[in-house]
Amino acid sequence: MAAFGLTMKMSPVIQRRLERAIIDSQPRGKLLNCSRMKRLPTAVANHPSTLPAINQRRLMRDLNAIGRIGIGDRGAVTRLVFSVKELRSRQVLIHLMRQAGLKINIDAIGNIFGRLEGSDAKAPAVLAGSHLDTVIHGGKYDGPVGVIGALEAIRTIGENKIAIRAPLEVVCFVGEESSRFGFSTLGSSLVAGEVRAKDLANAVDAQGTKLADVLSSLGIAAKQLRGLTRDPKTLKAYFELHIEQGPILEAIGKRIGLVTSIAAPSRFRITFTGQADHSGTTPMEMRKDALVAAAQLIEFIEKTCRKFSAMAKGRVVGTVGALKIEPGVINAVPGKAELLVDIRSITAQSKTRVARLVIQEAQSIARRRAIGVEVRTIREEEPVPLDKRLLRVTKAICDKKQIVYQIMPSGAGHDAMQMAKIAPAAMIFIPSQRGISHNPLEWTAPDDIGLGTQLLMEAMIYVANE
Repeated sequence: MAAFGLTMKMSPVIQRRLERAIIDSQPRGKLLNCSRMKRLPTAVANHPSTLPAINQRRLMRDLNAIGRIGIGDRGAVTRLVFSVKELRSRQVLIHLMRQAGLKINIDAIGNIFGRLEGSDAKAPAVLAGSHLDTVIHGGKYDGPVGVIGALEAIRTIGENKIAIRAPLEVVCFVGEESSRFGFSTLGSSLVAGEVRAKDLANAVDAQGTKLADVLSSLGIAAKQLRGLTRDPKTLKAYFELHIEQGPILEAIGKRIGLVTSIAAPSRFRITFTGQADHSGTTPMEMRKDALVAAAQLIEFIEKTCRKFSAMAKGRVVGTVGALKIEPGVINAVPGKAELLVDIRSITAQSKTRVARLVIQEAQSIARRRAIGVEVRTIREEEPVPLDKRLLRVTKAICDKKQIVYQIMPSGAGHDAMQMAKIAPAAMIFIPSQRGISHNPLEWTAPDDIGLGTQLLMEAMIYVANE
């Protein structure tokens, strides 16, 4: 990596893989607005109104280049964390950062930071970014919009020699998605100092490989992870541009969402252990069917979360995203069923209450059916309010530019929920067509991506110069 002139403290294995990755070369544009006007705070009203437009064509070119990495049938994109495809996408980002003249730093876990210095190099930095890893068979906008959008914002600032006092940084966090290990926001959690050894102990992929073992195989020692926490004194703000991943903005005809808070998950691995028996010779009344127990719990989760689904009750959602049964053949009664359960809410009280009800019901089902049950916590997080001052800044810029926006919470978790623990944080949403995400049909209009990026850039400039 010396040829790239990078500053890094990373695993030699990741470094070698990144070096081997193929760099896709990529083709330039503009941007649009929307409509709503209010009286503005004086500071934002005096913010320059002649800021240049981001290059939307270049933005979409680079987004599409990242989107081709890991693409499969029917446009599905799969870049699981620490896979070759995910490492390759990070290499492409490094190449783009280098082209933009950014100072690049890569930490031990693989988080990438690209820095543009301001007039005061000692000032705390304004960060913006997201992630490049995906779910299995996902789309191409969840995560990369925030990373490439932040890169485009900083490129535009640098190319046009816009005066900034505080340094600006693009960040690509490792492992935001929980698809491989059931552990979300890995990279940002480490930066925020939120990861403990016991948090990683229960993180296992579908092949039974522990996250801790994967890190070890990549030359990443536990003691290295403890040193990744960023000093809050070095951070002025964190911004994250993201697709909404829901249907609200499209339904109400607004192109920008300004986020007030982020829902948080309680995640469990619940395992029912019954007895595997012959499906033809075991009478129904004598069976200890683990899958039937799991099915009863799944139905309970749906019914219970529906009762708490209203905004006034915490907007609780519950999902059983994976189910594994053994022996898993047509002629045997399932002796073991393992469920991955995700309970989320915008309030800690509602989430805790529903999670407790789910665990109690799992234990009750096991007693009634005379089978065993084990509940293991994968991740327990608290809902996070975002910074009200940054919200006012983005609102004022939208008002000034006559951009239609919606004030809203986020039902999905994001890296911003971790960064908010060490810095003022803000999120900007742009519409998802039909609300579809984590799906090959995930789509956001280029003009909306451009608009969100323009807003991001102007907010970063304003905060950097405060």
